[in-house]
Amino acid sequence: MCKSRMSAVGVVLLFGLLGCGGTEEPEAQQNGQSATAGQQGGEAQLVSVKAVPVAHRNLQTWVYSQGTARSRQREFLTFTQQGMVSHVDEELRVGSPVKAGQLIAHQAPERVQADLQAAKAALAEAEANLELAKVTRRRYEALIEQRSASRQELDQAVVQVEQATAARDNSRAQLAQAQLTVDESRLVSPIDGVLARLNIEKGRYFMPSVVQTNTEQNALRTVPALVIGPNRFEVRVDLPSYDFRQVENGARAVVGGEPPRDGRDVDPLVGNDRVAGTVHAISPSLDPETRTFEVVVHTEGDNPGLLDGEFVAVWIALPVLQESLAVPLEALRFRNDQSFVFVVERDSGRVNERRVELGQQAGAYRAVVEGIAEGELVVTDGRAALYDGQQVRVLQADGERE
Repeated sequence: MCKSRMSAVGVVLLFGLLGCGGTEEPEAQQNGQSATAGQQGGEAQLVSVKAVPVAHRNLQTWVYSQGTARSRQREFLTFTQQGMVSHVDEELRVGSPVKAGQLIAHQAPERVQADLQAAKAALAEAEANLELAKVTRRRYEALIEQRSASRQELDQAVVQVEQATAARDNSRAQLAQAQLTVDESRLVSPIDGVLARLNIEKGRYFMPSVVQTNTEQNALRTVPALVIGPNRFEVRVDLPSYDFRQVENGARAVVGGEPPRDGRDVDPLVGNDRVAGTVHAISPSLDPETRTFEVVVHTEGDNPGLLDGEFVAVWIALPVLQESLAVPLEALRFRNDQSFVFVVERDSGRVNERRVELGQQAGAYRAVVEGIAEGELVVTDGRAALYDGQQVRVLQADGERE
């Protein structure tokens, strides 16, 4: 009895499944026919695009690097003797302009001034002794002619002149040393510029040993004062060895701007925060560890708007690529690290997606090494909706049909 009921239920389920399958099959066939018809309609539909012919152009290429901008006039000022800082100009602050010869600070001047006065007195005495020795020599020379003095007395007078001359020269050296000591106890700006660092205070005891010059950072932190010229800057950058023979002295340079992103070059001339410069020097020696060489770039003009110590982007112009086959940047599309363009076949009016090998970028154009020929039309506008083999309508730049 149970077995008969189970068999009946199974038969009912089997017929139900067959009934469902039979109703879905015609619907699926109908959907497939609709999709095919839609695709054929899309292929027949023309897409309006803009295209330009591929041509040879002179391309200005650039090499990119980064470096630190430094003022070309940087004067580190320090005391050479230990002592109390007795004066700091109260009107000066970091960032204040200073004139050449302007006193910034000095140590207690009494001792060094006393030494300077003593050196001046010693020089005056030595000069007086020299003059007396010369008079004595001339007197003995006259007495020798009159045969009233011996030759030995004249020789002694000559020696006294030589000794007095040596003493005078020694006194001059002592005075110069005393004057140097006075100068070294004073911080005086040697240039017209801006006070960039001031690391001393009035009433504090200074010792030369606190100045650390092992790194630039330590020097800036410990030197008593730093004066810079704010109008002329240089940037030192390191370039890879394979660029050595392409970079030339006097080449154009651009300081500032954004670095390349996503593996694509940018135009260094586009933007407002750019500073013009030139290549001033190229090191002929490679760094054995990094295999790079140093290039020094000098900015042009006054007041370039840079900060001393600012980390900046640097673009250096390479020799112009003469008559290089190039396409506009808007004609390129990228997929899976490969570059493509849509080429319009003039006879059929269809587009052919073609892979190209790219060279250097220069402004709004990119050099093409392989994959396209001069005169072929490449799509620049409307390429986002295209696929390989699609038929298109080419428009001129003003929107008229070609």
